[in-house]
Amino acid sequence: MMYIDYKLKQGSEEWHELKNAKIGGTRAKSVQVKKSITEAVIFDEVMSERNTFFNYEEGFTSEAMQRGIDLEPLAIEEVTKETGIIFKDAGWIGRNDFHGHSPDGISLCEKIGLEIKCPSAKVHNSYVRENKIPLEYVWQIVNFFAMDESIERLYFASFNPDYLLMPLFLLEVTRESIIFTSKKDSAIVSELAEDLNKNVDDLILKIKQEEKVIIQRISNKLKF
Repeated sequence: MMYIDYKLKQGSEEWHELKNAKIGGTRAKSVQVKKSITEAVIFDEVMSERNTFFNYEEGFTSEAMQRGIDLEPLAIEEVTKETGIIFKDAGWIGRNDFHGHSPDGISLCEKIGLEIKCPSAKVHNSYVRENKIPLEYVWQIVNFFAMDESIERLYFASFNPDYLLMPLFLLEVTRESIIFTSKKDSAIVSELAEDLNKNVDDLILKIKQEEKVIIQRISNKLKF
């Protein structure tokens, strides 16, 4: 059963520490990509984080990133006007101790999520023109649905107040929606979420097994 941390502020040191050694929306795509190199990278990333002390270093914030941070509250207001849904902050939604998600907002009923992007006018225009979820955010969206079967839908919003034709581009995604995972491949969101959960659980199991092997190896050396 999912749990929600409303007090945790996204971007804070506490938030980074909680996300450490976990699979979230950003890592979801790496878990799903069936390439040996990608699998090895995500395996080593998570396992190394599990076995080292957390050390917080404040990351670089680019001008574009800061613009997104500054515009997000206004974007949420615009989404609420459009949908009539009030969204509140949620620092972290956890499916279990190893898998979670950081949405840009969640409804009062906790069944509707919100993902917001505040890109340049050029990128925003491409989203409006293509009229579908951008491929780079597909697994981030699927990851939200993977948190719990009670989640009904999610709104993907791209907001650029300088783009006069359509400042707010909004798409609704449900568990029954068909979503493209590549230029050619598509699948139902609920099925993708189920598959993602299986792959995350398999990854964590493999990491735990590898940790046991290393501990046993150390134990055997100490016997000599």
